Amino acid sequence: MIDRVNRWLGEHLSWLYLVAVAATAYEVVMRYVFNAPTDWAFELTILLCGICYLLAGGYVTQKDVHIAITSLLDIAPAPVRRGLRIFATLVGILASAGLLWSAWGPALRAATIVERTGSAWNSPAPAIIKPLIALAALLVLLQLLVRLGRQLRGRET
Repeated sequence: MIDRVNRWLGEHLSWLYLVAVAATAYEVVMRYVFNAPTDWAFELTILLCGICYLLAGGYVTQKDVHIAITSLLDIAPAPVRRGLRIFATLVGILASAGLLWSAWGPALRAATIVERTGSAWNSPAPAIIKPLIALAALLVLLQLLVRLGRQLRGRET
């Protein structure tokens, strides 16, 4: 199930990048053609790109397409490669768990008080992004646990 959730998020939320491009184009036209810049376009673009970036973590983990330096992995014999991949998955699990642990409190606080940016637009972006950091860490953590299970059963190298 976690595979399906992460795949769906990765494939569908990428459309938010198109909305971010449209908001940026609108801002450029308003600012440089009509000399009437917006208060919201830049902040909205950052928010949308942040949402996409965060929620793509589980998808990238599920597809195993993170940026990696694989020179040692490529020359290692199969049993060593398997051990290195399991080790990398365990490190990822610890890192994701640590991020989830540390993001949980600020996420809860930001959502509870509906934290705002304090900018001219004063959007509730922190109340959206901070909980999404915790959610993204959870999605990556769950995906890594699924991967570890597959690796230990020999179904994934």
